Amino acid sequence: MLRITADIFSGRPDPVSDITDANEVRALLREVDSNRNLFLGEAPAGSGLGVRGFWIEPLNDEFGSEFGTEPRLYLPVGAQAHGGRAAEIGERLVTLMERGEPAASGEAAQPLDASLREFLIPQLAAPARLTVTDRTAPAETEAEAERGSEEATAAITCTIELGAFNPGFWNNDSTVRLSNNCYNYASNWRTNTFAQPGRGCGSMYKAITCAEVTRASLCDGMHHRFDCFPDAESPRYLVALVIAPGPGFVDFHWFRKQKEGFWGHKPGPTDARNTDNSGNVIYNPETANRGPYTVFCGYLYGCNSQRQRIR
Repeated sequence: MLRITADIFSGRPDPVSDITDANEVRALLREVDSNRNLFLGEAPAGSGLGVRGFWIEPLNDEFGSEFGTEPRLYLPVGAQAHGGRAAEIGERLVTLMERGEPAASGEAAQPLDASLREFLIPQLAAPARLTVTDRTAPAETEAEAERGSEEATAAITCTIELGAFNPGFWNNDSTVRLSNNCYNYASNWRTNTFAQPGRGCGSMYKAITCAEVTRASLCDGMHHRFDCFPDAESPRYLVALVIAPGPGFVDFHWFRKQKEGFWGHKPGPTDARNTDNSGNVIYNPETANRGPYTVFCGYLYGCNSQRQRIR
């Protein structure tokens, strides 16, 4: 038996499938063995938002002996690929995941369905660092337009904290890196649970939209920007929420403003960083290259009780 994980999301748990057909597993392992130059023992740093690659790992010693000395291997795709055949092998992995069994790992296992496949396949050979047109969610834009200068005045009265950028806190331990996501980073709280907005307060988001993810985050204890927290709720962080609206690829992602003036973020189980998909330092999350996360939902404040509530 072999497990395949698509390393694609930031907020949601990644799709995971178990391949139980022995013939398919052996055929894939032969292809892996003849293309070892395309695979790595660890995911490359700085691969950004969107489709990054695939993990493959044996689940029994029968296939483990054929796999070699590595406990699992990573196939980078897109701009991070180590050769032209990476896209072809990636497509084969997607097909196997569609035919495979959902991994027996509870809530962390997400299916790879036809709509997600339709999004993934063209991305396998495409450069990951693409310039995209940002857009805001219409409802947020209208609400901000109505508040106008009133918010600008209110911003002066809100006190927030900006922590120093400390990526090693998230990156140096592999368990921490793999088990915490963008919501953990935005909240500056390691739970090792791949935290989900609303799960801590008992009312998780029901759809991945600006309105629903924002509602769930408010339930955890966040506030809209310019709705100030008292000093007792320090540290109070300024964060930004974006959405990948699909079709197919649907996810959320968070950024947090840092003391140095730029914004930090952590795409899913990958390294925390302060750069966008073009490798540029993020000074404005609204205009940064966010790959497929094209909907900018708006800014919120986190607080001490909120971060301790997330799960």
